[in-house]
Amino acid sequence: MSQSLRPKNALPWALLLLALLTACPQAENYADETGPRYSGDHRAPGPVATEKPSSVSVVTFNLSFAEQVTEAITALTRPPLAGADVILMQEMDATSVDRIARELGLAYVYYPGSVAVDGDDFGNAVLSRWPITADWKINLPHDDPYRQQHRIAVAATLDIQGAPVQVVSVHNATPIVGLGARLDQAESIIDALEGTGPLRVIAGDFNTSDPGSLKQTVKLFSERGFQWASEGVGDTVDSVIGGLPLDSVFVQGLSPVERGVDTRPAGSDHHPVWVRFAWP
Repeated sequence: MSQSLRPKNALPWALLLLALLTACPQAENYADETGPRYSGDHRAPGPVATEKPSSVSVVTFNLSFAEQVTEAITALTRPPLAGADVILMQEMDATSVDRIARELGLAYVYYPGSVAVDGDDFGNAVLSRWPITADWKINLPHDDPYRQQHRIAVAATLDIQGAPVQVVSVHNATPIVGLGARLDQAESIIDALEGTGPLRVIAGDFNTSDPGSLKQTVKLFSERGFQWASEGVGDTVDSVIGGLPLDSVFVQGLSPVERGVDTRPAGSDHHPVWVRFAWP
């Protein structure tokens, strides 16, 4: 290309874009596998019910920086979410998790993965109507390339009438890391559950907004022996470009009998996804 035909402003604009990207403040991360860790048990005192449940219900909910906790509690105490056995939450801080668990009478475990731009911790939680007998943080590969924000999953073992059930609250990176990186994150979670038991639920915000990413994520889980339990529920996020199917539930060893998305206001841009499983 001759000098006269080269866009005169191309280099300055490229330099400006590079400066904007590299000027993003670096995230403060919690890379330690053991913490920070927060837990509590707000279940009513007394023996756990002796009869086996006929079904187990699971909700996954990204609460968007845990800013509207009151609205979230309202949503979680009305049908179809009311009485959920397990609630898997993302974008949470410790205070908000404890408040929700206290209001709903649940046990919980929470690990932050990083500090959000608003200065609060940013992580995942497992809340349960059943005893939590073990828990751990799963560090995920591929930090955000600009802020270096670290992503995690939080796994817990629940004791449901003597049967161990593994549940995982997931928050994969945004599409900026690329589909391959997010598939690596999903596979890291599956690998972390190998050998832990026959009943497993992996759910959360998989950030499957780019074309083809949901299909590839479902394919990966299917190849590793998981069923897409929330299949067909539709979009889970409202955005300026339309609805997006970001949140999913995958299962192994349990049969889904009902599923859906509660699209009423719940304090977040994400809508809670729920699945009811038959108890084997």
